[in-house]
Amino acid sequence: MMTRPAFFNEYPLPVFAYLSTDTKRQLESYLQTGNSDFRHKKLLEFFKSIDWLDAAGLAHDRLLQKLSASLQRQLFREIDDYRREKMSNRVESAEKREQYKLRVFEYFRAKIPASDKTLLENLRDYELDLTGRDVNWRHYFTLDSFKKIDAFIQATHEERLAWFSKFRQDVETYKKNYDKIYNANYTAEAERGFTFDDWCDMMGDEAPGVKQSRQKQAGKPHASKPGTLVEQAYQTLEMPVGASPEQVKKQFRQMTLRHHPDLPSGSEEKMKALVGAYQQLQRYWATVSVAL
Repeated sequence: MMTRPAFFNEYPLPVFAYLSTDTKRQLESYLQTGNSDFRHKKLLEFFKSIDWLDAAGLAHDRLLQKLSASLQRQLFREIDDYRREKMSNRVESAEKREQYKLRVFEYFRAKIPASDKTLLENLRDYELDLTGRDVNWRHYFTLDSFKKIDAFIQATHEERLAWFSKFRQDVETYKKNYDKIYNANYTAEAERGFTFDDWCDMMGDEAPGVKQSRQKQAGKPHASKPGTLVEQAYQTLEMPVGASPEQVKKQFRQMTLRHHPDLPSGSEEKMKALVGAYQQLQRYWATVSVAL
């Protein structure tokens, strides 16, 4: 009859490296009594949960309560060592990534000529103005490593021309396809006729008759709604509601330059929010023009 492998050999979890020989011996002895399969399952669930449960949550684990008090204390000390080491490694890794980004940024500032910096800014502005996003620019020109920066500096004039031409072609293709789909949708809406209900939908509100009917069915007053999508977009861009497209466009460009993820102080989440807000306002302005 085949003997079942020891628990700590069968499930080599990272925390096991922090458990003492005595702890492992006592737990293996515990697994040999009672319903062995059930205890194996519960012990595995316990060790898998220690990465996201706090000490209070672990203390209430039914399996742990069945162990001796001395073994519980010993086990908690060793688990705490594992958690501290893991947190320390995570912090150290984050600091190393941030330091690397800063070194690359300083290398970029020192190595890239001013004319090239201006060229890159113009290319990014070109895509932002045309599409309201900088996805292609980031794909082509995100110089986030020493190797990429060196390759950009060493590129020949012909290589750069081909690079820039392909970039502009991709941006224009995206814009053309986006306009084709977007205008087709609103052309169909315009042919159907722009009604008052459509206006309410566009503004994120409900027609009065629909609102009254829904309130009546709910049997209680309707709570005040948060700002519409359009208002939220203006708020994200830190602009007053009703600001002109030119003002919003200028603000959008300034904020994206300030919050770009490639900068040490940048944020990818903030950048996504800015792009989403600007695209929401672009759709709103297009809808208004169709309605008029």
